[in-house]
Amino acid sequence: MTELHWTERDGVSLHYKLSGSGRSLVLIHELSGTSDSWDEVLKRLGGGYRVLRADQRGAGLSEKVRQPFDVTTMAADTLAVIAAAGLDAPYTIAGIASGAAIAVELAALLGRDVEQLLLCSPALKANPDRRDYLLQRGAKACSEGMRAVIDVVFERSFPEDMITDRAVYDEYRSRFLAIDPFCYEQANAMLANVDVTEAKSKLECPVLVLAGTRDLLRPVGHVRADVAGIANCDLRVVESGHIMILQAPEAVAGALRDLHQSSGVKA
Repeated sequence: MTELHWTERDGVSLHYKLSGSGRSLVLIHELSGTSDSWDEVLKRLGGGYRVLRADQRGAGLSEKVRQPFDVTTMAADTLAVIAAAGLDAPYTIAGIASGAAIAVELAALLGRDVEQLLLCSPALKANPDRRDYLLQRGAKACSEGMRAVIDVVFERSFPEDMITDRAVYDEYRSRFLAIDPFCYEQANAMLANVDVTEAKSKLECPVLVLAGTRDLLRPVGHVRADVAGIANCDLRVVESGHIMILQAPEAVAGALRDLHQSSGVKA
């Protein structure tokens, strides 16, 4: 059974979900996503986990703010949610795309309380070639609505040849259209300026990175460069596009199981 909860940090209401029992697992969603983005992974993960997943500020059922935010803000929000949920250390933290940058910042804050880190299609440093595009995309959505940008977004993040389940794709597309346009603009600005180089140098835990063979936004070579400097890092290439928690959920679930088994814990 999934429990729905809310907490507040600095005057912002944050929605989160708790499910299962066992090892503490924190899941962080992508820009354009919500906590529901992890549904397909959780269907395949199996038991043995106390799972916490939150809607980031401006997303899902969390408050739609009217102020800018950055990766540091999102990490602090997640830390507050962990405290509100009473989730016990040690933690396994997993993040997808921009959520991977938040995961790195959060892991740096938590230090030795983090047992393992999983980064899927990670966006850890801004791509200068895409900065103007991200800012313009956010501004267009804010002025014209989400439908004005959905085609250009999905042609690279969720192209037709990556649809393995039409119902999953249709649901994700509908959630995208329901995004608050101002918050989407701020999330794009966050991604356009992201750089967690300092935080990743502080990581003390094992880190498993998944890169997609067909990821048009964060190809394998780009991911390899992004994770350079992480001391205890293993890169695994999987058959997927950018949103691998929906496009290759079994591979992501398998990676989470492998992390727990490698720590000597059977999930």
